Amino acid sequence: MSLRSCLPILLCCLLLAGGCAKVVAPVGGPKDTTPPKMVKEQPTTQNVRFDGSHIKITFDEFFTLNNPMENVLISPPMEKSPEYLIRNKTLVIKFQDTLRANTTYNMVFSNCIQDYHENNKLSFYHYSFSTGSSLDSFALRGKVINAEKLTASPDFFVVLYRGGTDSFPPTRIPDYVTKTLADGTFTFSNIAGGQYSVFALKDINSNLIYDLPNEEIAFCDSLVTAFVTPAPDTVKQATGRERTQTLDSNSLILRSFITTDTLPQLLRPENPEIGRYIFPYKSPVSHFEAKVLSPNIDYFQVMSPTRDSIIWYMKNIPTDTFSCILTADGHRDTVTLKPFKTSKAQGRGKQMEDIKRLPITFGNAGHYFQPLTLHFAYPIRPVDSFPVLTCSQHDTVTTWVQVPDTFVKSLPLPLHFETKKSYTVLIPDSIFFGYNGLTHDSLVSRFTLKSEKDYGNLILNYRLPNDGTFYICQLWSSKSLLQEDILTESATLTYAHLDPGDYNIRVIQDLNGNGRWDSGSVMRKQQPEPVIKFPSTIHIRAFWDVEEEFVLP
Repeated sequence: MSLRSCLPILLCCLLLAGGCAKVVAPVGGPKDTTPPKMVKEQPTTQNVRFDGSHIKITFDEFFTLNNPMENVLISPPMEKSPEYLIRNKTLVIKFQDTLRANTTYNMVFSNCIQDYHENNKLSFYHYSFSTGSSLDSFALRGKVINAEKLTASPDFFVVLYRGGTDSFPPTRIPDYVTKTLADGTFTFSNIAGGQYSVFALKDINSNLIYDLPNEEIAFCDSLVTAFVTPAPDTVKQATGRERTQTLDSNSLILRSFITTDTLPQLLRPENPEIGRYIFPYKSPVSHFEAKVLSPNIDYFQVMSPTRDSIIWYMKNIPTDTFSCILTADGHRDTVTLKPFKTSKAQGRGKQMEDIKRLPITFGNAGHYFQPLTLHFAYPIRPVDSFPVLTCSQHDTVTTWVQVPDTFVKSLPLPLHFETKKSYTVLIPDSIFFGYNGLTHDSLVSRFTLKSEKDYGNLILNYRLPNDGTFYICQLWSSKSLLQEDILTESATLTYAHLDPGDYNIRVIQDLNGNGRWDSGSVMRKQQPEPVIKFPSTIHIRAFWDVEEEFVLP
């Protein structure tokens, strides 16, 4: 066979071999976890006598720009937003406005520059320039925290008004604007010298003006003077000018809150389960009354610990729509309530048998100083007598317990246990019936009783100013309030029988003496009541006493 005659066969074999070749994905290296890095600026930042129409910023990788209309902050603000173009690895910013003469401009990119593949965000990038012969060299910095919880307030707009404002709160666009980082800190660099009104705003409608009652706000009581020393920005060219914020005596602390200027505002009533209605209010309620406009409606009423919600547990489950008049601190609302209806979303992923069961849990299992307690998700009907079986290694004891004819959602069990012994407590099924008609399966709790040596004590010496003010002293575990005491003078409190772990102390300066924390008022230029936190977390060890002193300023 000649070579020419073999060519078609060889070509077919090559094609078949190519078609059967296995495609192997390239082996990747470690996952990229770094944000884009700035490698070039045209012109460079902090340049003067700027007379161009655009700026170019080049990064070391392909990137995207997330929502620049909200996340790129320009001070002073421009009437027309720039046009943002991405060309390969370069961001081109084209100005649509005529720039003011002899003005320093600051551009802050807040969490909007991110790499193309892994979405790693550059948390902060700052670019400044001046149309005059010099760059403004004054600064302001600080931190925004939640006034009640003392936690950081991220993604707040912080705004400055030179020389103060004509109205309070301001109704015009600010002179300077920036945004808080994840830890609540903020910095204004390259601003003009002088005094400023300072506000921080959780701006829901993105207009930089406080005009919605549910927008969280913070403000300084007086004008603040900018300082000459540049803000301590740690400039890292490798990461695109990431900022490390340090707070010092020049730093501002702004406490954010939701104002209580309006009358009690009833939010949308909720009906999360059969027989339970919740009436949430925008702010705490001091006095609440209700009038049901339909017969045969009876319920238990509970005020939430924060006094901003009223909860009804129905004694008889409504089968028809009914109306009622709610009066909170003199403000009346007429609401119409419908019978509960299980939606597809509520039933999805659950067995109908689970939905029809009364949730009951055991509390204080194994606790030496607290009785074993049943907690009911819904108030239960009275029970004349029911058996509780306590099983240990050697015997079983039956104790008969009664449920009184009152509002019962928790029931301590009068059982006796010995330390370091293991027990199983059993209660038969269908003993308890909630007023919503639901009952339960058999209940079981297994535990070993602790001893007195398994707990620690905290002795706290409160040193309070002798000013006649009420102070609400609170002991907190990681998530919940454990104890609250009201003091008017220095005293020593002992928090006994604490489980080993971490605890925090918070003190509310109760200026109006109503026994709770009160938010601020924008219209009255009133700050929220101060909350002071003990400077460190207190660690409790078993069989150990810890003594601390808390000196309040």
